[in-house]
Amino acid sequence: MKIYCLVVGPLRENCYVIVNENKEAIIIDPGDEANRIISFANQYKVVGILITHTHNDHIGALKEIESYYQLKANQPIANFQYETIANPGHTMDSKSFYFPKEKVMFVGDFVFFHAVGRTDIGGDANLMKQSLQNLLTQIPEDTVLCPGHGRYTTLKREKNFYQSVMKELA
Repeated sequence: MKIYCLVVGPLRENCYVIVNENKEAIIIDPGDEANRIISFANQYKVVGILITHTHNDHIGALKEIESYYQLKANQPIANFQYETIANPGHTMDSKSFYFPKEKVMFVGDFVFFHAVGRTDIGGDANLMKQSLQNLLTQIPEDTVLCPGHGRYTTLKREKNFYQSVMKELA
């Protein structure tokens, strides 16, 4: 699987286009700049759209993308093996998409490089703590975390930081 990241919109949101060996693609979090996303993704057969949460910087271009490809977001996608993992905290609808074979997880604004998502704009600190605990106990440490903003990281690199955040949320 190949992963491409298009940084879009004024909040510099990471829109991902992931491609399998059959040149089929999934668009993750089309936050803005629909024409740019479509222009890039059109070299592949787009078979799905995934959304990590419904803040506007992650779904700003969703309606255009859904209309153009005649697809609905967060529907089952053939030829890609992934798990949808609910991780409320940043928002009540936050979810991540974990690709176990590739050990890659698209986390939206749940977690970042040396940070976790805000909980003061429609989220819940107690749920964030529970979601962090689930992440630390259920996902392998060598998993690459692809966040909604900023650079990627690994769970191993972030483990101590996330544990300290959980103590602060207590």
